[in-house]
Amino acid sequence: MRGLALGETVSVLLKSLKHRNAEVRRSAAAALESFGAEAESAIPILIQSLSDPDLTTQVAATRALGGIGQAAMPGLLQALNHADKQVRREAVWALTRIGPAGEAALPALTAALGDSDVKVRLGAAQALGAMGPEAQAAIPSLIQALHDTNLIFCRLAAQALVRIGPTTISALRQASQSSDAFVRREASWALTHLTQSTSRIGQDQSLVGSDPIAWARETRSLKNEINPKATVQISLRPKRIRQTIKIPLA
Repeated sequence: MRGLALGETVSVLLKSLKHRNAEVRRSAAAALESFGAEAESAIPILIQSLSDPDLTTQVAATRALGGIGQAAMPGLLQALNHADKQVRREAVWALTRIGPAGEAALPALTAALGDSDVKVRLGAAQALGAMGPEAQAAIPSLIQALHDTNLIFCRLAAQALVRIGPTTISALRQASQSSDAFVRREASWALTHLTQSTSRIGQDQSLVGSDPIAWARETRSLKNEINPKATVQISLRPKRIRQTIKIPLA
């Protein structure tokens, strides 16, 4: 009976995604997010919603795709290449939750390390770290990220290299000889943590360092060109767009 009721509810929400009222479409997408993987049948229409005239509906649709998980990878890849940064932010955070199962997004996430939006770059670094050894192809790009002027991004890239594992050691050793003192510091930090038990990587907070924002406050003087306001006070999780509590359905 539950399956039947769920199917009927999803069916109604799918119709609501095509409603002429943007608030109805937005609320329907938000409701589908709560069903998680059970809303898999909604993937095609949610992908269509990525082109909705209403931006908040696009963002809500991306969140719903992220809630569905690996089955929604085609939609998340499309969202990761979306013109709007808010949609791209949601896509990288969804891929962070998917972790190693999101290997198909590896090329797109690697490219996202150079995104014009800093929050997308931060999310891409975390998503690659969550992918673990499956993200080996991103090692050169993550090494390059250590040269960035955003301290949080550099540390997240270093954390990602640690989580990828021993295959990063050669590249990190080369980076530890860089003429840039900050790059040497980050590479050495990662190398130190790679000598620890690999079974603890990603589980013990001591292996991934202190909170990147707190760490940035302490070390931002290492790079004079950095803008503390743009780096220290950044929120690593996209803000949830305001949604209605009562959901009007079609």
